[in-house]
Amino acid sequence: MDFLDRILGRARNVGLPALGDPERVRVVQCVIDELAPLVAADGGSIELVEVGDDGWVSVRMRGACSHCDASSDRLRLALEPRLRAVAPWLCGVRAVV
Repeated sequence: MDFLDRILGRARNVGLPALGDPERVRVVQCVIDELAPLVAADGGSIELVEVGDDGWVSVRMRGACSHCDASSDRLRLALEPRLRAVAPWLCGVRAVV
């Protein structure tokens, strides 16, 4: 799959695997999966988009979380601290559209 197909696929919400180092992606996805029930209770979900070589994790908020003001708090207060505990390479977490 070429670069343009990946970009357009993401824009159309096609289920593509997260970008980045496979081991780092696995670690981040495990933490997201741990938080899934908490996020689902509010009618939302977190989709891992990319784990950058620079240590930044990009996620997409889905469902009710996609337009909720509290979603940034959830990333900052729930996801990021758990990731920091298992991923010393983490620089931070950011939400993408």
